[in-house]
Amino acid sequence: MIPSNSSKSSFMENKNSNPGLTYGLIAGLLMILLTLGLYLGGAESFLSPVSYLGYVILIVVAVMAGRKQKQVNGGFLPFSQALKIVFSVFVVAMLLQTLFTYLLFNFIDTDFAAALNQISMEKAEEMMRKFGVPEADIEKALEQSRNQNNYSLGKMLLGFFISCIFSFIFALIIAAIIKKKQPEFDNLDNSFNPQ
Repeated sequence: MIPSNSSKSSFMENKNSNPGLTYGLIAGLLMILLTLGLYLGGAESFLSPVSYLGYVILIVVAVMAGRKQKQVNGGFLPFSQALKIVFSVFVVAMLLQTLFTYLLFNFIDTDFAAALNQISMEKAEEMMRKFGVPEADIEKALEQSRNQNNYSLGKMLLGFFISCIFSFIFALIIAAIIKKKQPEFDNLDNSFNPQ
């Protein structure tokens, strides 16, 4: 059986496209814009619940990438391919946002990073007091926070890798939802159908 031009072009499109990378770049740019918006809103805004919108962006764009590949594949998407695409979106986007945040806090506006540290320590102190942590322990924890740079390259990369682990779990769930296995009998029908 000789493949038709349309199936050959679909195969080539499938082989050459990389929606994980493409949509990862889109998600990364959206997350950078969100980070920039939160930064312009000030330190309190940066630590507000609005920052969780980044997770929503990641999930929505990852699903879009999977659906795009499913469309290219004629409505089918194996679990392994769905997982690869979704996880790629997460990794690329988070890496871009991590690098942007590192540059922002270490080169563009170091005072902003100091303000974030101060607000984070105040919130941590308030939380520890609510839970009845002894004063000596509170002072010790605050002293440790003052002496460490949470925005060093090493700390931010560690945060990125930890995020990748949690993202893989989300990617498994999303891939399981968007996958669609091609029935085996479809392949048999096509092999007996001369064109």
